[in-house]
Amino acid sequence: MDQNGIVNELFFTGQGDPRHKCVAIGYHNNAPVVYKFETVDLPQGTRTTVTFNEHTEVALLDWAMGVHLGSVFRDTERTTPMADFVSHGTTSTARQFRSHTAGNELFEWRRLGNRQPYAYELISIRPETTARIATYDPTPREVPKMGRAYAWIDWRGM
Repeated sequence: MDQNGIVNELFFTGQGDPRHKCVAIGYHNNAPVVYKFETVDLPQGTRTTVTFNEHTEVALLDWAMGVHLGSVFRDTERTTPMADFVSHGTTSTARQFRSHTAGNELFEWRRLGNRQPYAYELISIRPETTARIATYDPTPREVPKMGRAYAWIDWRGM
């Protein structure tokens, strides 16, 4: 919750792997949100379908066979290699990507350090400013009325 009382957080539930029946549930600007990840095996690889609030399909993640990442389909006309979402960042432990829906804004996931080796902060990088907009914490925890959560994201309202 921010200083204005607005809640922006997601808790990841399921088996701890988003490709296997993961559900991300939480609030965005105090409104409840649910993302579901459903994965099926296909002859050419594996596909994860991401839906928002039970009705809207927001992405298809096609995982390639072998050691390749695959592709992300965010609408019927836009396909992006998954590798574009994990490009090298400003340090060896940072990963950058561009948001095609927000005017090609540059974002970077930065590892928080040795204290939390698997936790990250999401940074918005603009020519005039750099700002932290989210934090990812993979520490499992019990969430009231929800049960076990395998990770948590809090972000500023966008």
